[in-house]
Amino acid sequence: MTQKQYKITLLLGIIGAVLTIFGDFLIGANPAGGSAITTGSPMLDAFADSTAGSDLRLVLGGMLGLIGLPLEGAAYFGIGKFLLKDRKGVMPILYQAAVLAQTGISGASHLSCAVIALLLKWIAPTDPDLAVDVVLKYTDYILTPMTVIFGVLLFIALLYQFSLIVRGSTPYPRYAAFYNMALGAGVFMLIGAVIGNNTIGNGISTAAVSMGTLWMFSMMLGTFRTKH
Repeated sequence: MTQKQYKITLLLGIIGAVLTIFGDFLIGANPAGGSAITTGSPMLDAFADSTAGSDLRLVLGGMLGLIGLPLEGAAYFGIGKFLLKDRKGVMPILYQAAVLAQTGISGASHLSCAVIALLLKWIAPTDPDLAVDVVLKYTDYILTPMTVIFGVLLFIALLYQFSLIVRGSTPYPRYAAFYNMALGAGVFMLIGAVIGNNTIGNGISTAAVSMGTLWMFSMMLGTFRTKH
């Protein structure tokens, strides 16, 4: 991969992260208790709060992530090609598996979040118990397996990426190891928690991973030098 191609993949990832952030906010930027629907599950109650938004808002939020997350996968592909080069072993294979999962699964997982909110919104007014039963099954059978697969693989990939850079095994300086999505996401989650259980705080918490991703790709592109 040439340096120009590497920069292009990072730029695609930045565009994808921005799209996904907008999608996250459309789905998750809601005040607590904005819906009369209760599910008994804190996670699903957060989806229930999303039902206060319009159908168009939820569909658009889901579609933005469906488009944006595979674009992020392009950047992970570029990072993998640039950092891993000809490395052999299990970890490079897992990194590439994470790239495939990010490209092929994560967007569908994001869209599923919008689907859950829509199912609750459409079914609960007629039969609240059925609505909860449907979304629990949808979560158990579809959303959770997808999220676990790409989430675990991506976490392993990020750890490997951190270890390569911090050991000085890449063209980047060692401190660039901290340009890592997991660290950025943790910071934004903390910011969302500090702001509180309100529209802005919930929006930031929902978009924390995407915001951490944007920070990582932007820093890796911004600190890249031709001499690398």
